Amino acid sequence: MVVVRLHRAIDGNRNPDYSAGSCTHTILAATTHWWSVLLPAVYRVLYVNITNRDILAYRLNNAKILVGNSLENNGNNNPSCAVINSIPAGATANFYCRGMTGRLVNVFLQTTDPNCGLTLCEVEVYGELAAPSPSFTASVMGRNIAVVENKLSWPDALFYCRNFYWDLLSIRTEEEQRQVEGVLAMASFPLTNDVWVGLRRYLNDGTWFWMAGQSATYSNWKTTLAWQYTKQCGAMETSGSFLWRDLPCDEPLHFICLTDNDLTQLSVDFFSTIRPKEPQPSTWKNSAMAHYT
Repeated sequence: MVVVRLHRAIDGNRNPDYSAGSCTHTILAATTHWWSVLLPAVYRVLYVNITNRDILAYRLNNAKILVGNSLENNGNNNPSCAVINSIPAGATANFYCRGMTGRLVNVFLQTTDPNCGLTLCEVEVYGELAAPSPSFTASVMGRNIAVVENKLSWPDALFYCRNFYWDLLSIRTEEEQRQVEGVLAMASFPLTNDVWVGLRRYLNDGTWFWMAGQSATYSNWKTTLAWQYTKQCGAMETSGSFLWRDLPCDEPLHFICLTDNDLTQLSVDFFSTIRPKEPQPSTWKNSAMAHYT
């Protein structure tokens, strides 16, 4: 059964005064209450903000935040992001979901108190689009990588890896190089002659570096030219000697992403003058449901 004014929890207004018309409410005397929002796509949910009403704040105690894709039991069987132990009256609390993936975000409350309903004055879901299924995955020296079938320019490949995974691949040792060669030899689709990796050259000299932040002490370059005659983006051959070479940065190639965060390394910032500004995290409207049973 649907309760009206359910959209109030995602109207962008944190006003905790229910009488002001910006909070939603399920019916009293029910034992199970839930509210749900359907995101426009599958997201990695990083955190959820919830604003409690300014009176009767205890009613939200022990509610669960659920994230997932299952519609079973109206989404209330999805994995738990967090339990709301309590939120002070009129306050907004943050709940971290650690990148859980899903399209459904539910707030679920079970209670035996006949005077308890589920009231939400604002729900804000922050995250990023979940990565599509990679074309080919493998492990190299304990690091997980994805060989992506999309053909992109070097900047777009970098942004793709950073949006969906961690960064473009870095190769630190000869052993790592050989293992990457083995991965490319077993790719599940025909590769371009080269694949982008995270190699970049400084604009005004011949120093190459890894965008993922690792030291570029190992190299496997095909030729050594005066830096003035080289391009700024580095790729790796997908057959033969698997040598590295500089290529025009706008060439569309397959590429390799590192998929796991390395908290010991600081990635190199990269900005593009032609890339649109990333949309800010926001809540999603027109897809919310509030229910009771």
